[in-house]
Amino acid sequence: MPRRLVLLGQYPPTVVLEPGQSLLEALLALDQRGVRHGVVVDNEGRLQGILSIRRILSLIDRRLGQGESVYKGLEESRVEELMWRNPPRVILGEYGIEDVIYIMSRLNVGAVTVVDRDERVLGIVSEKHITGIMAMTSINVAVHEIMTSPAESLGRDARLREALSIMASHRYRHVPLVDEEGRVEEMVTARDIIGYVALEPTLEKLREGRDSEVFNIPASSIATGAPATVEPDVDVSRALRAMKKMGISGLAVVDQEGRLQGIVTERDAVIKLPKVVGTEIFYDQARSRLYVARIVS
Repeated sequence: MPRRLVLLGQYPPTVVLEPGQSLLEALLALDQRGVRHGVVVDNEGRLQGILSIRRILSLIDRRLGQGESVYKGLEESRVEELMWRNPPRVILGEYGIEDVIYIMSRLNVGAVTVVDRDERVLGIVSEKHITGIMAMTSINVAVHEIMTSPAESLGRDARLREALSIMASHRYRHVPLVDEEGRVEEMVTARDIIGYVALEPTLEKLREGRDSEVFNIPASSIATGAPATVEPDVDVSRALRAMKKMGISGLAVVDQEGRLQGIVTERDAVIKLPKVVGTEIFYDQARSRLYVARIVS
């Protein structure tokens, strides 16, 4: 019998884009809806690609590095120029959750599109959906076993341009700002930067060619809220519950003195946990938890 994919995820996707839309329109849509991925479809709703905020930030970083107008790049470039063509997808009703996790882990991607047999987009399953379920019970894996360490960080006086550069070059979405002792004081995220760029006063400055002014501000000035942290020996499920509660996708891992030890993200959980606990065991756990979630929801 075919394995059925539990209706986990977002149906339809929160943000659906057209290939010919401008990157500026896409940026504003992703910011307004607070998501990291937009699904790109043709006129008949068939999958064409996926656009992530990481790709938009990479374009902004590239334009700044080349001394070219950021606003012009966003306004004149089309979604189809930057999207990931032929992204991973699963057919509804023919794939199990273990297949989705396998795809994410193998390809190191944060989302898988759900389509019908004619490639029409029905929904999207992201790492946030997977980890939300995995947070329900203890995983018996410590945060330090899957965290990224050492973590790239910046001093508390760093400029936004520096944080953007780290995100673009390392494919990170989180950059901690630390004091002279390495204690975490702020966390700048990709969503913070997208939200800042999408502000009308920022866009007005970019339209006027004041790119240096826009990106030379202190990175700390756009960081939202106090930095969320976790200690290395905490169970991964507890860290995931904290992320879910606060609506964030990553935590700074710190020692008892608050000094940075690493970063743990939803992506780390989805990509690395199968390798730590064993692929088959992890899939069995995922299936059982999804089954329970389906019954009690």
